[in-house]
Amino acid sequence: MCPIPIFLSSFRFYTLFIQLMSIKKIILVREDKKMIRETKRLIIRRFLDSDREDFEQLIIDKMNSEYAVYDHPFPTDKENLGKVFDYFRQSEEFFAIEFKANRRLIGFLTLNYVDEGSRNLGYCLHTAYHRQGLGKEMVASIIRYAKEDLKLKKLVSGTAAGNIPSVKLLLGSGFKIIKEETSSFAKDEKGNPIASVGYLFELIL
Repeated sequence: MCPIPIFLSSFRFYTLFIQLMSIKKIILVREDKKMIRETKRLIIRRFLDSDREDFEQLIIDKMNSEYAVYDHPFPTDKENLGKVFDYFRQSEEFFAIEFKANRRLIGFLTLNYVDEGSRNLGYCLHTAYHRQGLGKEMVASIIRYAKEDLKLKKLVSGTAAGNIPSVKLLLGSGFKIIKEETSSFAKDEKGNPIASVGYLFELIL
């Protein structure tokens, strides 16, 4: 930051004042982000109201993904997306993933309650940020948080066998396959269930 000059015209003073207030606002926002963890490229934190638009785009991207048939469907209309976002924002089980480079919401993590010592890990990353190692980065960080901060004993997760990137992510993060089962989360054009084989994973912390 440049040093403040001794004399400022009223216009320049006003400009500097606005700049300083903007800096102060940024600092306050950062303090209010309720950061959980920070990695080299990501911030894992609670959701903010300012995430609403990015969240809507994230879910629309998720539902347009080739892997959408392997997961519970999300609404994509603005009204119901807003309700989902409000639920995420108010819950302590959902975590926003912020990309440091552009300070945008690019994904989320979930640690849904199973029992006192266990949580169910879920995750979503915008397809524009795939194939960059960000999934592995955010999952590794939330695992450390679960073990070191929450003092959990176990994480479980699940994904379809056909979702190869997700299977590789979980196995690469230390999870082991403990069960195989057939399930259905979507229907075809005729309304028939689309069955898929899925894996249940477990990680002892």
